[in-house]
Amino acid sequence: MLHKSKLINLLRTCSVRELKRFEEFVLSPFHNKNENVIKLLEAIRKFYPEFEESNLQWEKIFKKVVPNEPLDEQRLRYIMTDLTKLLEEFFIYLEFDKVEVYRRHKLLMSYDKRDLPKYFTQTYNEIQEYQRKSNFRDVDYYFYQHLVEEDAYLHQLNNDSRTTGDSLQQAIDNLDYYYLSNKLRFCCVIFNRQDVLQVKYSNRLYNEILTILKQGEYLDIPAIRIYYQILMTFIEPENEEHYELLTSQLLEHSSKFTKEESKDMYVFALNYCIKKLNSGKLNHLQELLKLYKTLLEKEIIINKGELSPSDFKNIVTTGLRSSDFEWVEKFINQYKDLLPKDIRTNTYHYTMAFLYYYKKEFSQALKLLKSSDFEDIYFQLDARSLLLRTYFELKEDEPFFSLTDAFSTYLKRNKLISEYQRDAYLNFVKYTKKIMQLKNGTVKFNKEELISELQTVQPVASLQWLLEKIG
Repeated sequence: MLHKSKLINLLRTCSVRELKRFEEFVLSPFHNKNENVIKLLEAIRKFYPEFEESNLQWEKIFKKVVPNEPLDEQRLRYIMTDLTKLLEEFFIYLEFDKVEVYRRHKLLMSYDKRDLPKYFTQTYNEIQEYQRKSNFRDVDYYFYQHLVEEDAYLHQLNNDSRTTGDSLQQAIDNLDYYYLSNKLRFCCVIFNRQDVLQVKYSNRLYNEILTILKQGEYLDIPAIRIYYQILMTFIEPENEEHYELLTSQLLEHSSKFTKEESKDMYVFALNYCIKKLNSGKLNHLQELLKLYKTLLEKEIIINKGELSPSDFKNIVTTGLRSSDFEWVEKFINQYKDLLPKDIRTNTYHYTMAFLYYYKKEFSQALKLLKSSDFEDIYFQLDARSLLLRTYFELKEDEPFFSLTDAFSTYLKRNKLISEYQRDAYLNFVKYTKKIMQLKNGTVKFNKEELISELQTVQPVASLQWLLEKIG
């Protein structure tokens, strides 16, 4: 089907500006001389961005491209293939155009091949000035700097092998910085994945690199130092000095990395605090909230003017668990407009209901939860869980027990819910119901046995809340 073709799927990802630039790309004789390819783009671009099936019928499109001829699907497929290849070339161009130093590196290679030393030297000096002024000192910085210094060394070698210069040493040094920082980054990812998944990775030279770094070498490079400190939080999690050094380094150097890489670094720090909290060390709750406040202040957590619903909810949850209700309410109202439009209202209503719940304003929470329509499956799970807890607090027995039955049925029937999530919430419903029965005196349980049972059952959603209510 035409509307499900590779060409259409690629075009759907284009922004309005990109589509306009692609049209100029296709119209350029340098890139394309096939008139039928131009006609095909003209025929389908008007249906952007939906590209609905009703508008993309083979016969309709073929008539626009090759009028006065009978439908030939294979011929149209060939034209589509040519346009798809052009679109892929355009994507390559967009990515290539983003990295100024890499483009200049290719220009240096060209000048060297054409024996134009004057322009080579001029461009090399321009790159060095550009790099010097750049605030970034991320992994990619050292990679591109290595390429440029390698260009300079090869240029020097080609012109006069007897002259000396520091380009060879710079090329080697920057290669070391790039390799070590990137290797450490992947080591951190490996440790993190092995914490979550039952998977093993071959990690060659890991011990040798760690020995070198423990001696203090290369730790003056921010990227190497930060990834080393992250790695040490995995290797020696009980030594909290590693975490303290990591957060101090992040505060000092996070501006030297792209927003994406800086956020990834902070996520490791967040996860460290979460693991500490899960092991019962509640003093890390304030530390977790402090990290989130830093991410907001530096706008690291904001991507293209948006704040993800999961980050939004996590920040609210952390603030509420810290009993910083005033700050949470201010945060919700200040940042709600940065949520994606399609789930902005639901996220706002849910987090406000959660705030009311923590403030023990249960009637207000109930009103918001009952008046909201949560379409997203994860909002559904969170909202039903919170609604059940609210009924529990309000001692609304009839709606409480009605919801336990409806929630269990929903969990068992909905095929989109993962097995882990289904089990976690089914256990939550099961034990919430038991606690309500214990509270009402309708069924007798031994509290100590129930607590012991809860601590052995896995997984259970809102486990801490359940244990608190038994107590």
